Amino acid sequence: MERLFNFISQHWRLLLIGLGALCLAYVLLFHNLGGLTPPQYSASELSSQQQSNSLKTILHNPVDAPYKALVWIGLKLGHHSILVTRVAAALYAVVAGIAFYWIVALWYSKRVAVMGTLLFVCSSGFLHFGRYGTGLILQMAVLVLIASVLLYQRTRHETLATYFLTIVLFSCLYIPGMIWLEIVGVLLLRSNLIHAVRKLSTPHVWLVITCGITLTLPLVWSIIHDVSILRTLLGLPASLSPPDELLKEFLHFGSSIVYRGYWPSEFWLHAAPLLTIAEIILFIAGLAVLFARPMLRMNYFVLASLLICTFLIPLRGSAAIAMVVPLIYVTIAGGLFYILDQWLTVFPRNPIAKFSGVTLVSFIVFVSVFYHLRAYFIAWPHAPETKAVYIHKQPT
Repeated sequence: MERLFNFISQHWRLLLIGLGALCLAYVLLFHNLGGLTPPQYSASELSSQQQSNSLKTILHNPVDAPYKALVWIGLKLGHHSILVTRVAAALYAVVAGIAFYWIVALWYSKRVAVMGTLLFVCSSGFLHFGRYGTGLILQMAVLVLIASVLLYQRTRHETLATYFLTIVLFSCLYIPGMIWLEIVGVLLLRSNLIHAVRKLSTPHVWLVITCGITLTLPLVWSIIHDVSILRTLLGLPASLSPPDELLKEFLHFGSSIVYRGYWPSEFWLHAAPLLTIAEIILFIAGLAVLFARPMLRMNYFVLASLLICTFLIPLRGSAAIAMVVPLIYVTIAGGLFYILDQWLTVFPRNPIAKFSGVTLVSFIVFVSVFYHLRAYFIAWPHAPETKAVYIHKQPT
């Protein structure tokens, strides 16, 4: 008991922060999860449950297999409500939020990480997919990819980190569009990957190869039996639209981020943009930071990934807006860092100026957070376009 009290007295701040993070995760992702559109679901959520009801079904269509496997586990545990699809998405959203905080804390600072993570996890882009019972939340796995690389670079247990990185890389092959980001990452880190493999002993090299092959075999088997799965995993549509239609989709993509949304009401507030005015300014500042700072490989990765998403999502294939949301907010975190850094550079020792600067930036974050929470929890479920989609009740 004395050891427990000593541990609490030494780490009470960390424990308090952890408790606050758990409460925030519950309120944002799990509270009233089945009651926001009571008591009905969308056709896609119903399909998610049906496509995850057995391992055989998942094997025949392994797209979003990590998500479907979690839904299958929930069904096997006796939770046969469609709500299990939303719980699975929310659990993956928690992982995305943790990965986001860790990435930003390592790249910039803990203060920027707290502000940036609040903006990210309270954003409409995060909440819509984090509480939506489909595998679209997996398209935020770019955060797990980046976090896995950073973990490998900073850990002393390189062998274990190599296995973890291998599992993440090959698991992401099951997510639509993610292969393009993986290719960019592998090209940028090819020398590091080769060095990592050379440092492993021969038994571990063979075990890593076996792990990769084992994770890939179900995917290869399903593609052999249905080639269209490969197109889905590449994020490509069945057929390309005419040039004028493609141009229109590109314009809609840009407009949906800054002015007027064109995404389905199933997972978006009708006509609402992704970003607030403050977030647009922070995003532009973040892009400036990515170009102005020493061009590290992670800078190239974020910029290249943003470019890939800009071309891939408007094609209207299987790649959705969820793919670009975390990249945009990582860039916004860079904008927060830039503004705070410039302010503290001008006023390095003035405590009043320092406090007022941090308070002003915190107020900007609060206004954006308030807007997104109101848009998702109040406006979206009451919109007529939303009610027209959520019409399916739990099957008996």
